[in-house]
Amino acid sequence: MSALPRPRFVLGGGAPAGRWRSRATLALASLHVSVTRGNLRMPVLKALDVLLPARSLPAVTAELAPGVSIELDPGGAMARASLIAAGYEHREVEVLARATRPGGVFVDVGANIGWFSLLLGLHRPQAQVWAFEPLPVTSQRLADNVRRAGCSNVRVIRAAAGRAAGTAGFVLTDDDAFAHRVHRLEGSSGRSSVHTCEVTTVDERWHEAGRPRVDAMKVDVEGAETDVIAGADEVLRRDRPLLMVETPTAESVRAVREVLAPHGYRRLVVPGVLPYNTFFTAGAGA
Repeated sequence: MSALPRPRFVLGGGAPAGRWRSRATLALASLHVSVTRGNLRMPVLKALDVLLPARSLPAVTAELAPGVSIELDPGGAMARASLIAAGYEHREVEVLARATRPGGVFVDVGANIGWFSLLLGLHRPQAQVWAFEPLPVTSQRLADNVRRAGCSNVRVIRAAAGRAAGTAGFVLTDDDAFAHRVHRLEGSSGRSSVHTCEVTTVDERWHEAGRPRVDAMKVDVEGAETDVIAGADEVLRRDRPLLMVETPTAESVRAVREVLAPHGYRRLVVPGVLPYNTFFTAGAGA
């Protein structure tokens, strides 16, 4: 396993008790990472989550590399997950980075504010990163983070990836990490929680870019995974990239396996990956 340096976290603001509990959680999380060598245990993560303040955390800043920091929403899931694991889905990032070679492309579908995109962009400077994020406020934060990091190899695509070009409605939540696509827009125009966004396909953007080699792809789209995969048919057939897909239920794992089966993909078991993420490979798998 090709290890990447874990981010460093800076906590500030908030009530003193909340800061103390957050710092204690982070210290224990770092010990957990060291003892398990990154093969994190879910019972420990759940216990650390209980130790954190129940509501908003102190201000959380993650230093992804020397001089490159991003601010996390203290009330959001990403900040909590980062503190209890001393890094957000870090083993997943390592696996994707190992698969991404010089001259290749990492496709980040559902990039949010850029955690995966920035780490891949910073640690694989000779590769390209395509960061798909449709929500205006989130994609602007993503673009700002990319600009501040100086990652000229990260391209922000302000659109959703799907099975065909068009538009789709997205239901917004207090935590942008859980915004999700809806399939019908009828009657939703008066709801402030629904935003209409452009939809493109991975294949379409791949053709526009001159059909470069795609080495790895992450898909985290709150239920629209099979649509994204259907819209990447040509890329999957030609380049056979490693895939990481968020699959929080057995049903979602089954649906993704079925849509990938014609491409010869199999599930790849990777120690230390969190249970709601699944890797798929066109090579040897399980």
